[in-house]
Amino acid sequence: MTPFAARAAAFMADNPDIEIVECVFPDMNAVMRGKWLPASQIDKLAKGSVRMPMSSYNLDIASEDVAEAGIAVEIGDPDGIGWPIPHAFGRAHWTERPTAVALMTMTETDGVTPCVYDPRQVLAGVAKRFAEKGLTPVVAPELEFYFVDAETDEAGRAVPPRGVGGDRLEAAQVYLLDVKSAFAGVLADIDAAAKALGAPADAATAEFGPGQFEINLGHTADPLAAADHAIMLRRAIRGVARQHGMDACFMAKPYGDQSGSGLHFHISLMDEDGRNIFDAGEEDGPAPTMRHAVGGLLETMADSTLLFAPHLNSYRRLRPGSYAPCIAAWGLDNRGVAVRCPALRGPAARIEHRVAGSDANPYLALAAILAGVLRGLERKSDPAEPVDGEPRKGQGTALPAHWPAAISAFEASRFMRETLGAEFRRVYALMKWQEMNRLLDRVTDAEYDAYLRTL
Repeated sequence: MTPFAARAAAFMADNPDIEIVECVFPDMNAVMRGKWLPASQIDKLAKGSVRMPMSSYNLDIASEDVAEAGIAVEIGDPDGIGWPIPHAFGRAHWTERPTAVALMTMTETDGVTPCVYDPRQVLAGVAKRFAEKGLTPVVAPELEFYFVDAETDEAGRAVPPRGVGGDRLEAAQVYLLDVKSAFAGVLADIDAAAKALGAPADAATAEFGPGQFEINLGHTADPLAAADHAIMLRRAIRGVARQHGMDACFMAKPYGDQSGSGLHFHISLMDEDGRNIFDAGEEDGPAPTMRHAVGGLLETMADSTLLFAPHLNSYRRLRPGSYAPCIAAWGLDNRGVAVRCPALRGPAARIEHRVAGSDANPYLALAAILAGVLRGLERKSDPAEPVDGEPRKGQGTALPAHWPAAISAFEASRFMRETLGAEFRRVYALMKWQEMNRLLDRVTDAEYDAYLRTL
């Protein structure tokens, strides 16, 4: 019996009322795509009988094929085989109809060769490089998001939810316990729903914006599992929010005058003896291995920015004075930089990568981060001196400030080609150009306000 077959048999014995299994294939944008399978056919999952077009990973944000990529109808739109992830399977707490959720990955039809378009398989390739060196990344994601009203305003914009006494939240709420208490019910349900899906949700904190929260996930000695947890947490947050009459927003910057939402990763590295190689011990300052890892992250950050900030809205978050980095710089216990080193000694010695927005695909963002760490270790990269406060011009390389610049840097990057594979890099860039051109066809209300009656 395969690990998933055993997991499914035990689950169905405990949950005999389950009627359907939701097979989830997160695409390159981390949009949840897939299909429903009758629970009576759950055995098909472990046998590789669930198929999806491989091109479904490369759909743009409007769910359109990227014709220029030439991987859909142009070649017959071939299927790949979906395989369930045993630890990312469980009951959906938010559905009226008894439902199980199965996170899927994909191979080609031989059942062995990884699908080159599957973001999870990309991360698996990077993780394999660490294993070959006897190193194990230990990863903990932190996900920020906004609760928003179920209804938008007349212009289609997000509206904050109502809090204590039914009043709509409007002001900053950072760390306010009363705000957290007002959402205690939905946060508790999210915690239970995430854990039911195998995601070890931890502390929840009220963040800066109205209706903004952060949920931390526990450290995991498996980068694939860490990204799986982030995906399943997003699924649980959105499902439970809707169950409570709200919605959840993972845009990087839903309100122009409020804080953006990030997806931060805390990372340490264990050797074959279980020792944290970032532990400085008795050394004065960070361990050389930590410095080299940081150096690699800074060297590769501009090329990787598109994976951390994948959408037009992402670049509204990356602004000075916003705790969202614009410069590839690092610091010690400093939240104003791209790479923060909050602990230098002991088992908790780690790096915090703070660039990705909540709209990033966890698999791709983590693949870029870990590949940067590995490059730094291999080249013994020097990150220069840590920065105090927010970095200024000249204290690091400026990150692409706009979407087209990030796409161009990504498309030309040898590092991205080596990390993701040439074919993945090619189709991802084409998908992003298509998304950009689609949005540029729309005239915004800001342009009407500025130009309609002034020019």
